Amino acid sequence: MPISFSNGVTNCNSLRKLSLTRVKLDENMLQTLLNCCPLIVSFIFDYCWGFKKIELLNLQKIKSVSIKSREQNELVKIQAPTLEHLTYDGYLSGKLDIVECQNLKSLDISHVRISDEFLQNLISALKDLKIQFCEGEEEIDSSNLESLEYMGYKIPKLKIARELKHLKINLQCFSSLKASWFCNLRKLLSNSISCPEISLDFSKCNEINLTDLQLHQGVAIPKVDVLNVNCTWRKGECPTFLDALLLSCHPRRLNIRSTSATFKCFINRLIYMKNMSFDDNSWHLVELQLNREGLSIRPDMPYYIEYSFSLDW
Repeated sequence: MPISFSNGVTNCNSLRKLSLTRVKLDENMLQTLLNCCPLIVSFIFDYCWGFKKIELLNLQKIKSVSIKSREQNELVKIQAPTLEHLTYDGYLSGKLDIVECQNLKSLDISHVRISDEFLQNLISALKDLKIQFCEGEEEIDSSNLESLEYMGYKIPKLKIARELKHLKINLQCFSSLKASWFCNLRKLLSNSISCPEISLDFSKCNEINLTDLQLHQGVAIPKVDVLNVNCTWRKGECPTFLDALLLSCHPRRLNIRSTSATFKCFINRLIYMKNMSFDDNSWHLVELQLNREGLSIRPDMPYYIEYSFSLDW
């Protein structure tokens, strides 16, 4: 529903939380409303329309801001030294400009174009960073972070100087796989001191050139506590996929969700790798133990099987 300020707006100096959801308003109306609430601590702005610009400039006590928008070519500018928590979902249609937010502790951004400079200006104060399906970022410096969650279509570059309390990476690959993709995955995990959980979604399967993935002597394969693999292709053949995956990381627990045909291919390949010895010209796998721990077929997706393995390397 539209908002009208034709009768004026009373000052709301006692208001601490302002939430606007699915209302139509322009820039002047929004600014008028914000000017009447100078001491708000929390501002929520979800899926409103009719504007091209959001400016949060004179909020003296603001601590938390959450903005979700689908407006095309919008500009969101935030200048708030007291701001500590920011969530922004722009669906790749807007520009986010953050200045003088030196106390920002947590940042959750989705579907927005960002640059290295954008993150560098904020990273020194940030403790918690969550990035989902953003474009433009090249390297993420996590030196001062305590928690990092990344979800996207491409493998990020992480600069990790110390162990994070929380690290979670979810990568979605909807194109044909190449050896370079697995090389980049291994490089990413090698830069991490520890990686508790990695989730990978694949929609296609094709032959992988394993020659490019062979290990150099003295270089250890990075270990992952939990590796979740979701395979949505229907064909069962995947002769080099699992080899490439295990050349990229050694998971202590491998959770697989796939069709029954693909699952059988995984089982056969794991058993083969456990019993097969490799010569010096190929990669070497230490003893592998498979412990069957449960099988469940979800009623809402009867074509997919979920299975979990414990692996000892």
